[in-house]
Amino acid sequence: MRSFVLFAVCLGAVSFVIAADLPSGESLIQRCIEREGGEKALNRAQTAIMTGTVELVGHNMSGPLQLYQQGEKTYTVIELPGIGKVEEGFDGDVAWESNVLQGPRIKDSQELAAVKRESRISLLSDWKLYYKSAETVGSEDVDGKPAWKVAMTPTEGTAVEHFFLDRDSGLLVKMTQILPTPLGDIPVEMTLGDYRLVDGIQTPFLMTQSTMGQNMAMHIDKVTYNATIPSGRFDLPAEVKALAAKKTP
Repeated sequence: MRSFVLFAVCLGAVSFVIAADLPSGESLIQRCIEREGGEKALNRAQTAIMTGTVELVGHNMSGPLQLYQQGEKTYTVIELPGIGKVEEGFDGDVAWESNVLQGPRIKDSQELAAVKRESRISLLSDWKLYYKSAETVGSEDVDGKPAWKVAMTPTEGTAVEHFFLDRDSGLLVKMTQILPTPLGDIPVEMTLGDYRLVDGIQTPFLMTQSTMGQNMAMHIDKVTYNATIPSGRFDLPAEVKALAAKKTP
């Protein structure tokens, strides 16, 4: 019994040493911001327009993708054969989505909080506004390359998110999170790759989302920072505005 106790004490000491050797989450995030281009370049990018294609991997199905961002405001639209147009938006107050199969709906509570966290051009530049803490919890391989795993605790909600920062480049290469949806909490994994320099900012041109056994790859063809956003691009569609009015007390 005493041998087991001594072994447990030694194991705890080894774990403490390993944890002490990990770089802090904050230092890794700051390194990522610098590798992305630095705060000055990221702050200079007030708007972004991305165009490309979205592919349902393994289903031989793809269609056009457009994404617009300005501050916290976002609008995304994709079109897929047999599914039609799928839209998502956030005007800074109301988050919504709409598709042919289910019609429009408004995202509330934890789902709204998740949209706010992901709406910015740089996910990590203002991370302290959306997360209470960032703790490095280990290292894992992402696409065969080692990456630091940082646990991010949101200020709203209890589900910890994990950001994986490539140990060599310092860039964000994967995120895992539990997203609240009308179907319940769903685990989602997003990988980011094919980084290219655009106006001084390292930008991922390939993003793959995996959830519920399905993989959706977003292949970006063009990224324009500080582009002129079409007038009314972030306005709520009439049917979404009607839903929002019903929810207003």
